[in-house]
Formats: sequence, C-alpha cells, structure tokens
Amino acid sequence: METQAVKTQPPSGQQRRVYGGYQGKANPTEQERIMHLLDVYRSTEGFVAEYMPRWIAVSRHEGVKGGLLMVQKREAAHAEVLETRLRALGGVPQAVVAVERREKEIPFFGSAERSDVEKLQVLANLFGDPEEFLRPLTELIETIHQDQQSKELLRTIADDERATIKWLVEMYEQLRSAEATT
Repeated sequence: METQAVKTQPPSGQQRRVYGGYQGKANPTEQERIMHLLDVYRSTEGFVAEYMPRWIAVSRHEGVKGGLLMVQKREAAHAEVLETRLRALGGVPQAVVAVERREKEIPFFGSAERSDVEKLQVLANLFGDPEEFLRPLTELIETIHQDQQSKELLRTIADDERATIKWLVEMYEQLRSAEATT
C-alpha cells in the first residue's frame, strides 16, 4: 500500500462522505479493501482527535466543551483501534491527511476568532445526510463475509459516528436558536 494523502472534501454542492472508496489494485480481495479502509479511516480519525483539543481550549461554551471532549476521545479511540486491527491483519499505517486539509482545518477549528456556531455549522453542513455520509462505510461493512472482527469493529464505529453527528447538529441548532433570540 502506498502512502496516500486523505482528501474528503467533495466538489462544492456534493455530499461529503466518510470514505472515498478503495484505491489500489484491480479486483482487490476482501482483506485488501478492509485494510485500505482501516488505514485511511485511521488517519482521518486521528486528525480529528488532534485538532479537537484546540477547539475545546478556545470554546466559550461549557456545553460545547463537554460534547467536544467526548467526541475527541471517541475519535482517538477509533484511530487507535483501527490501527491495531490494521496491524493485526499485517498492514502498516501509511495514509496521511492531506497537507492542504491540515493547513485549513487546524487553524479554523483552533481559532478563538471563530465562534462555536460557525464551527458547528461547518460540520453540520459537511455531514449533510448522516446516512449518506456513512454510506461508503456501511456498504463495505455489508460486503464483509470472512473478517467478522473487522466487520463488527466498523459497525460499532459507525454507530459512534451517528451519535457524534447527531450531537454536533443538535448543538449547532441549539446555539443558532439562542443567537437568534439575543
């Protein structure tokens, strides 16, 4: 597997997805598809876990801080478990988040100049329809027949992702409504 920069931003107006799909040799085995997902997803989850503490540090809302802390811990746990499973299958972590994404998102989410509402809005808009966002992951899970450990690991991570998206959207709506009434 080659080192790969992870890009998850779609062209403007399109639904963002959690995973861009397998990239590698033609006719991959189930294990090759799983290992690719584990590596790419690991890098993305680790990146989110990396920038969340910066947002928590500059947030002005205690509720946002509490929710983000939980999200950050889940993302870090996902990255760790995904890497552990990748290595158990004989893989080596190689995927990295694209420099352009890091240079854009770390300063944005870590900025005290940007409000929590602004940041939550970006994420709420990015996720769009949660099931559509998760579709590449859930579709791959449905095709796994041999590696039941990876299948259930990914299935439970998808459940966590739904909880995270639900919280982010609800918190955004709550803060947006509070701003509108002040």
